[in-house]
Amino acid sequence: MADSHDHDDVPLKLHNESVIDSDLVIYPFTRLGEESFISIPMIEEHGIEKHLETVRTLKTKETDILLCTAMKSGTHWCHEIVSMLISQSLEYNTKGSLHHMYLEFAAYFFDKLDEVDDPRLLTTHLPLHHLPLHHVKNGYKIIYLNRNPKDRWASNYTFLHGKLGIPDWTWNEFFDNMILKDDLQGGWFNFTREFEKAAQIQTANILPVKYEDLKLHPFSTIKKMAEFINVSHTDDFIREIIEKCSFDNIKKHKFDSTRIIDPKHESTLFRKGVIGDWKNWFTVAQNEKFDEMYREEMKNCDVDFIYEH
Repeated sequence: MADSHDHDDVPLKLHNESVIDSDLVIYPFTRLGEESFISIPMIEEHGIEKHLETVRTLKTKETDILLCTAMKSGTHWCHEIVSMLISQSLEYNTKGSLHHMYLEFAAYFFDKLDEVDDPRLLTTHLPLHHLPLHHVKNGYKIIYLNRNPKDRWASNYTFLHGKLGIPDWTWNEFFDNMILKDDLQGGWFNFTREFEKAAQIQTANILPVKYEDLKLHPFSTIKKMAEFINVSHTDDFIREIIEKCSFDNIKKHKFDSTRIIDPKHESTLFRKGVIGDWKNWFTVAQNEKFDEMYREEMKNCDVDFIYEH
């Protein structure tokens, strides 16, 4: 099994440059209409409209699997689980960027992905309307992962705080500038409504997965994922994946490409991994304001989240 220290031997490459030890300033965010996006080299080089068009027109394979997640919803955790199901092994994914390629990058390195065995797993934080049309219309597989928005926002704050370019916001400032505006990556409410509707009326081949279910009911949730992507699985294998992908084990072994946005190039991807941490951040007034916004935004969306455990 690859050791966690192997990460530095397989640097993330963008435009044939090793940037795992370089700086990537992600703020100010890039705007397009009412949406904002974390700034990445491809956006700066091509412009946001051309960048999104490149992603939308990407021709994926029928065997490709998209893991679509709202930021800080357990993306890397779920990616590791699905990677183990696909590879039929208990090895951590320490192979580097090609084996944990974000769709936003993959659009420019798709020829390189021929080196990766099928089925290939591509991850994205983009909303449904920015996904490759070829993939969605042809009914290729999409795993849609989401998390209760309060814990997700608390996790986003602690993750983004101190990152290169991000303003030194207090929690209250973050609440006003990020949570109430809700436009990052197209906005969580839009992201959730789109995927939930598409899954319900089956306009795309989507398996909805909730962070809280993966946390509280890992066996049945992983079994559903295995059946959805049509891979062999035994009860013992699923139990071994659950152990390998415990929070502590993932924190030790997960390949973390987000070090490039940290001033010290340290991994800050994993913090608590609990349900209900939002209570340590939201004031009573903020919680009431958010609940009011949630009721209005989600009044026609039938989805429930677990907020405490």
